[in-house]
Amino acid sequence: MSHQGDPRHGAPAVVPDRLARSARALGAVGRAWLADLPALVASLEADWSITVGAPLEGGQAAYVAEAVTRAGTPVVLKVSIPPGIDAFAPFDRVLSALLLAGGDPYVGLLRHDVPRQALLLERLGPPMADLGWTVESQVDALARTAARGWRPVPDDGRFPDGAEAARWHVDFIPSTWEALARPCPEAVVDLAVACATAREAAADPGRAVLVHGDVHAFNALRGAGAGFRLVDPEGLASEPAHDLGVVLARGVREWIDGLAASDPRRAVETMARGCRHLGRLAGVDPEAVRQWAVTEVVSTGLFLLGLGHDGEAEPYLRAAGGLAAAAR
Repeated sequence: MSHQGDPRHGAPAVVPDRLARSARALGAVGRAWLADLPALVASLEADWSITVGAPLEGGQAAYVAEAVTRAGTPVVLKVSIPPGIDAFAPFDRVLSALLLAGGDPYVGLLRHDVPRQALLLERLGPPMADLGWTVESQVDALARTAARGWRPVPDDGRFPDGAEAARWHVDFIPSTWEALARPCPEAVVDLAVACATAREAAADPGRAVLVHGDVHAFNALRGAGAGFRLVDPEGLASEPAHDLGVVLARGVREWIDGLAASDPRRAVETMARGCRHLGRLAGVDPEAVRQWAVTEVVSTGLFLLGLGHDGEAEPYLRAAGGLAAAAR
């Protein structure tokens, strides 16, 4: 844990290491945000009549902490780091997605403050990843939960469309690969770019829905009933296959670990089987799911590597290497 903050502005904020690393990647702006965080949290406590408790681990784009209202209601405070890391969804887009969803299957939004990039959210239960479910059960539950959130999106430019999202990957993957001194075979980059290019060409704005964009077992928390609620939406106007591809790419860490440990032929078979299954589950073209999944596996590995999370990046890039080797 990293301890940041000026005691003149209140008690130092305890910032999880992953978040501190993201903030430091922003340079002077990020370091200033870390130093000012205690005063920012204190101002939100006063304005929203809440008492902020312990920070929650895992996030790398926002300070997230437990809180309690004056009436005793458990809530969660989320304060985003400044913009500047391209792969993190901007605060205004996250807010727009939460407002459009209006709750289930997304987390309930109680208050928000745009200048301070802060959200007050309902407190949910444990994440799916902590429940001891099988990999297959988690994948199915994630896909079904994501599907509950697919709804029409206003054509007002608030959310990037599927073509724009695919084009972002076409630019991000090769440029990041070069900047990181080519950490995986070029065939991996070629395969991911080909998949993203295919999704860009197939994009149909008339069939776009609200897509979460980051559905994984730590972003799916127990709701009040038997189901799950999704936190941290990226907010995209894309096709349902996009969410399903993300579920396969990074929804369940053990799934990608298994893919990474497989030989190339078996990795391709496992990916194809997963895409067919989710395609049947949601009535979606399995090939579209595969193209998004491959794209997201590669971009996730490169993104994590760029932030210095080498150990987390390794299985993504190894899995992508097997998929690319089998595609030759």
